[in-house]
Amino acid sequence: MTSASDNVGPEIEYERWSLEIRRGALSLAILAIILDGESYGYDIMKKLGQEEYDALQLEPSTTYPLLRRLERRGILEGRWSDVSGKRRRLYYVTREGRRILRRMVKSWQSLNDQLLRLIEEAGIS
Repeated sequence: MTSASDNVGPEIEYERWSLEIRRGALSLAILAIILDGESYGYDIMKKLGQEEYDALQLEPSTTYPLLRRLERRGILEGRWSDVSGKRRRLYYVTREGRRILRRMVKSWQSLNDQLLRLIEEAGIS
């Protein structure tokens, strides 16, 4: 038996796939950006807003929940900072987060290599 949500068209299927890929990629991108320092959510959005990262652009409605989720999981830590009279949350990667990031990068590279090989074998590159 299939549900109504199983009977979607190709465009909706593509959108779902794209969203799933972006979710994992955005976590990795955020960790890579702040690996060797600290950063505010706005700074992360600004970095990913650059033209060379157009596939990774973030909206505030995505950025801040993702940062909070990474913080709850112990991958990031945040602290409040007062800059120019504005109170903002400054994030940095924890020791455990660094370990997880290394594993994420290896996994991403392996997945990417294997997918590229399959795409090449299929002749669709």
